[in-house]
Parts: sequence; C-alpha cells; structure tokens
Amino acid sequence: MNRYQFEDSISAYLENDLSLSERIVFEKYLEVNPESKVLIEDVRLIIKEAKSLKAIKVSGEFMPNLFKRIEFEKNRPSKKIIEKPSKTLFGFTPLFASLMTVLIVSFVSVAINLFQETNLSNSTIPKFTGDINNSNNVSINRNPEPPILVTNKASIDSADTTIYKKNNVRFNKKLQLVKDENK
Repeated sequence: MNRYQFEDSISAYLENDLSLSERIVFEKYLEVNPESKVLIEDVRLIIKEAKSLKAIKVSGEFMPNLFKRIEFEKNRPSKKIIEKPSKTLFGFTPLFASLMTVLIVSFVSVAINLFQETNLSNSTIPKFTGDINNSNNVSINRNPEPPILVTNKASIDSADTTIYKKNNVRFNKKLQLVKDENK
C-alpha cells in the first residue's frame, strides 16, 4: 500500500467498511509509518467536531430552489464577448491599409521606371534645330545619330600593363626572414 491508497481508505477504515484483508494491509501500513497514525487521529477529531455542530434549518423550498438554480446556471448561455464588426480592409485597419496602398503604388512606379525601354524616349521626343524666332528655318530631326562613346584616337591603352617594365627587386639585404639560409 502506498500513501495515496492509504489516504483514500482512511474514511472506510474509520467507518469500519474495509474487508478483513484490506484492514490487515491498512494496519501494517500504520505500523510501518508512524506519521500516518497522527493523520488518522486528526481525521477522527474532525469527524467528531463536525458531528457536534448544530443542524441548520432551512425552508422546505430550499432544495427545489437550489436544483432550479443549478439547472438554470447549467443551461444559461455563456457570456460570450460579442465583438463589433471591425472596420478593416483585407484585414488591415484604415491606417495600415493606406500605408500598404502607398507602398504598393510606389513599388509599382519604381518597377515601371526601372524596366522602361530607353529606345522609346529617343524616338518620341523631337529634336529642334535652327532659329526658334524664325519659323521657316526650324527643322525637326526625329532620328538623331547616337553619340560616339568609344573612339580610335587613343594612343595609349590605360589597361595595358605590359608597357611598364618590371624591376625585379630583391629584399634579401634589407629583410631577414625566419628561415633565411643566407645569413
């Protein structure tokens, strides 16, 4: 028998409801555990004091009213918090919905500007040449020649590293290395 079984069978022992074999096991547990005897005496004292209490008189309608109240509380709809329908747009509050809209519009406009073709700007914008004041001399050149970015006039290639002579510099006389065998 363990402590939990002992505590469960205390009231049956005091009311003499245990069988002979259960009573023997219970009393062996009492002999092995002296602190359990104190627990038995405490329970006996509580039962004795409970029996000495005055009986409380209630009206004849107390029990039926109590049962009605229990049924009412059991069947009463629970007090659920009824949430007001929130003013949201796709799950966003108005503030965050407006911020999200601004972000999407700016993202789309940046994407359009980044991936826009550059050929459209040259062919659609006319280039005016001539005197603005004299309307007869104005000519519109719709296909201007693109500027030349690379010329053949360069005499020295700045990326050519073979032009400069390499000097083999020896630092043996100026530096001493850890495993230098010459010194």
